[in-house]
Amino acid sequence: MWIPVAICLAAIALFLGPILLMQPTASQRREAKLRKLALDHGLRVHLQQYPEGAESDGRTKTIASYCLPWADKKDAQHAWVLVKKKYEHGLHFSGRWDWNKKAEGVNLTALEQSLDTVPERIIAIASGPQGLCCYWNELGGEGVVDEINAWLQRTSGELAGFGR
Repeated sequence: MWIPVAICLAAIALFLGPILLMQPTASQRREAKLRKLALDHGLRVHLQQYPEGAESDGRTKTIASYCLPWADKKDAQHAWVLVKKKYEHGLHFSGRWDWNKKAEGVNLTALEQSLDTVPERIIAIASGPQGLCCYWNELGGEGVVDEINAWLQRTSGELAGFGR
């Protein structure tokens, strides 16, 4: 009498086991929620390699890049990357921020002033065809996404149209 019950339970386990294993983990659900919020703000999310010179957290080989597309494609012509270093140095562009790929044709004064208000969790900032981007490890809540969005909106407005 117990053998048919055990066979039925084993069959159910064999059926449900793989389905339950395909469920996203809590951290995957959290990242998906953050990325959905970013999309709702009009940002594009890319997974990219860490910029050269940026410090990796060692968890993954890629990092999330939250990008605000340029309103005018002419602003995408000037590609540059700024990376946050461990320490301040007089040779850096501004405090802890130093060039990975130096900017040309960009309002450096406005860019330097905007670095004072960059959200703390940002490890690199870039500009290129994809827009103005912030690299971060997504170890924060929805408030960080809101901060990144506000900073990108404000800074892209300050940098847009320079040199034309």
